[in-house]
Amino acid sequence: MRNSNADVSGPPIPDDDSENSDLDGSEIKPDSEGWEDLEDDTETVTVQCLLCNERFPTAVAMIDHCKEAHGFDFVKIRQSHNLDFYTTIKFINYCRSEVVAGNTSPNTDDASLWSDDKYLQPVLEDDALLFSIDELGGGNDDKEES
Repeated sequence: MRNSNADVSGPPIPDDDSENSDLDGSEIKPDSEGWEDLEDDTETVTVQCLLCNERFPTAVAMIDHCKEAHGFDFVKIRQSHNLDFYTTIKFINYCRSEVVAGNTSPNTDDASLWSDDKYLQPVLEDDALLFSIDELGGGNDDKEES
């Protein structure tokens, strides 16, 4: 930086060797203590299909797959039964439990089939679909927010 007299002022310009230095002059190396805090800790999450073992990068992609490959229109079912957040969780877990039991075409006509609170317990550990319900649309929650 130059002042009004054209004199250069400011912090010293670091050497090329100091690009891996911390502000106190200590060097940061990949194997040094604290390095793990600097590593990228993002996790790739995939959503398993409700009716098969195929996995997808997003819940919307999985819902599209269900509609195209299985004729299972999740959004339409959610709308027709007026499912809110909690009943959607129950519905997802009901479908997953039916598939685990060998029924790849769960009955979606009778909402009493998934009304039991046991379906609030996830069938799949860390089921990404349960964390993505807000992205799916078609539920009773959409109307309540309006």
